[in-house]
Amino acid sequence: MTQKANHLKATQFDLIRHGQIDGPAALYGRTDVALSPEGWQQMYQQTNRLETFDNIISSPLRRCEAFASELAADHGLTLQIEAGIQECDFGEWDGIEFDDHSQHWPLMTSFWHDPGPNTPPQGESLASFHDRVISTWQTLCKQHLGQHNLLVCHGGVIRQILAHILSTDWRSGDWYSQLQIGYASLTRIIVPSHPEAKPSVAFIGLPADFRRNDIDFE
Repeated sequence: MTQKANHLKATQFDLIRHGQIDGPAALYGRTDVALSPEGWQQMYQQTNRLETFDNIISSPLRRCEAFASELAADHGLTLQIEAGIQECDFGEWDGIEFDDHSQHWPLMTSFWHDPGPNTPPQGESLASFHDRVISTWQTLCKQHLGQHNLLVCHGGVIRQILAHILSTDWRSGDWYSQLQIGYASLTRIIVPSHPEAKPSVAFIGLPADFRRNDIDFE
């Protein structure tokens, strides 16, 4: 399809969070943990609903990239790796198993309630994370205009993109505690072709085992 024809089509982004990880409950950001066998199954179950896409774009972390690489090969596509949609770097807390007896717990509790000003020690601030993700998102929207794109990424990344589109306060702890973006869940965003039209969110956090028939997946 020509670039001119692409301008006449809406751009579709399907954002899928990685599946269940092979490790204990922890704050995983840059920590490069793998998918569990169940996580692989969840990802295939979810993406089997999506018959075709023009591009597959992935975080470089292996809980995303390993599956995305196999999926791209299955569809004869070249996988696009984007460091800008990697999860937030949680610094000294990254990969540490949740334990309310830990010396980190009081500060972590402050982070859960009000993440904006409470940056993890040696970690990435929420503002820097948000700016990184949204800058990458805007680039991808221009790069893949009029195409169907699958982003294999992280819960934090999906929340930043949704907050940007819906003009929601991404600094609020409620945005992270009350919005569920589960393992292998699917979120769809449609960017209309008209330059004055705003993007719309078709659905958020659709679970891998969702079985209703009234969602149009194509």
